[in-house]
Amino acid sequence: MIQLILWSFFLVPWLSLFLMNRQALGRYMPVALLATVMNTIVYQMAWTYGWWKYKETLFPWDKVAQVHTVYGAFLAGTLWIFCFTYGRFWIYMMVNIGVDLTYAFGLRMLWKTLGITAGGNLPPWGSFAIMTFMALLLYLYQMWQEKAFAPAPSPAEEKGKVRITMISRSARLLKHGAR
Repeated sequence: MIQLILWSFFLVPWLSLFLMNRQALGRYMPVALLATVMNTIVYQMAWTYGWWKYKETLFPWDKVAQVHTVYGAFLAGTLWIFCFTYGRFWIYMMVNIGVDLTYAFGLRMLWKTLGITAGGNLPPWGSFAIMTFMALLLYLYQMWQEKAFAPAPSPAEEKGKVRITMISRSARLLKHGAR
């Protein structure tokens, strides 16, 4: 039963991506991959500092950064959240807060009850704070990504901007007089 839950957390999110628009998938994949790197680092910290320990995993080698969460539900979940909320910051944050609260106070407790995880000295509010901070960083990254890789304006557009600037400067000088 536990293996079925873990495999579901890994496979169902990936299968759901077949329903996502290909343009959205390409647009938000970089931020989802950054989220995966950040989650991997957090899971390494969790392993080192005893925040939580996984007793049940999909593979013998995924005791530190679990495949079913970091490379399954979290990666695909990031894509879906950005697909539906990017460009509306407060909605993005509210959705993330809801998801983070569900994870911190719901799934972590459920996994302990099912015997998937054991121990751990990170309280749910600590997990919530880490995830919410990461959500903010991811949004900032996506904003940068969209500006950094935006198509450069054509020379005609640039020339038009200069011309408008020159006209508006001339109008100001005429209105206020040359100094």
